[in-house]
Amino acid sequence: MTTSDNTPDAPGATSAGTSLWEHDWRHTEGARSIDLRYLQRDPHTTQRPYFAPVLRLAAGHKRFDEKLRLLDVGCANGAFARYVLERRPRWDVSGIDVLPELVDAASAALPQASFSVASICEPRSLPSLQADIVTALTVPSHFDTLDVWLPHLLRMVAADGMAILYGPMNPSPVDLVCRLRHAEGDGEWLPGWNVLSQQTYDSFLTGRARSWDFHYPSVADMGYPTGDPADDLSSRLVSAQDGPRLGNASGLTYRMAFLEIHV
Repeated sequence: MTTSDNTPDAPGATSAGTSLWEHDWRHTEGARSIDLRYLQRDPHTTQRPYFAPVLRLAAGHKRFDEKLRLLDVGCANGAFARYVLERRPRWDVSGIDVLPELVDAASAALPQASFSVASICEPRSLPSLQADIVTALTVPSHFDTLDVWLPHLLRMVAADGMAILYGPMNPSPVDLVCRLRHAEGDGEWLPGWNVLSQQTYDSFLTGRARSWDFHYPSVADMGYPTGDPADDLSSRLVSAQDGPRLGNASGLTYRMAFLEIHV
């Protein structure tokens, strides 16, 4: 028995006969092909709204006038490392990223810093150094749980050092695990907009850190765009009942926070 080549595909099927919904939404924690877009951005001119507040927190370290060691986890093209060295040239700045292409680009653009390929989820891949300040900027939202990455990050903080995280966080005791994708893309479900609660961080950090503080900035004053960026999944200011938040073209909105952890 034969069937006609003109038989319509089942709902949700691609031209190859594979359902869009068959794509696995649980990708390797933290790794996203979308981050290769940073290869198209010049780290010498890239300026993110959270760079200045993070450096202010880092420079408030009790030894801020010394030659501090700073490690940026998820360094992408090295833009934050460049930002730090321009303002704190005596600091020893390094970065790690899971994507080799980004590490190569950062190393070429910023030879005065040190970059290496490593996954914060894989302890054996991490550099042996400990830093006075360890940053993870927007990276926390890439993970579904804290236990797969945060213990390894805290172990890279030197005695009396600090970690600074920046990303979506929820002051209410509700956690959100999220995946987004471009409907016209290849069907890849992307992590990067998870919103874990302050209570979840509190529970995790108890017994693992000396102290920690959450800082919820007024995103309206940070310089985020108000119009639609070229990238539908990039953050922009949106109106919410309790004031401006960040959001993207999916309709998702989220509150951002700096988390300062002293170990």
